[in-house]
Amino acid sequence: MERFTVAMFPTRKQTRVILSQGERVLLRATLPAPTSLRHERAVTTWLEGLALWLDTRLYVVLCADASHASFCLGLTDELGRGMGSIFFTVEVAHPEPRRRQREDSRSSS
Repeated sequence: MERFTVAMFPTRKQTRVILSQGERVLLRATLPAPTSLRHERAVTTWLEGLALWLDTRLYVVLCADASHASFCLGLTDELGRGMGSIFFTVEVAHPEPRRRQREDSRSSS
């Protein structure tokens, strides 16, 4: 059985979440921005509940740039490294900066 992966993409306006098992997408959600969370354990409690529902340990990929990773959603330590529990493990993935479309079109010519 392939592992369950939760990819989280927090931004200033929202948090996108994708739950997948291998290539199969099971859930897509758009949740409020991390800054709107009132309870510090909201995200970890949600992940724990999801792990219990699926009866497995989750692999969480937090896609956040360096400036957000150090405090994002309570899933990282002070150094920006992913934390975990018996319910999930977190890896921080720093997204590559996007090139502007204009630069992309020049390089393909």
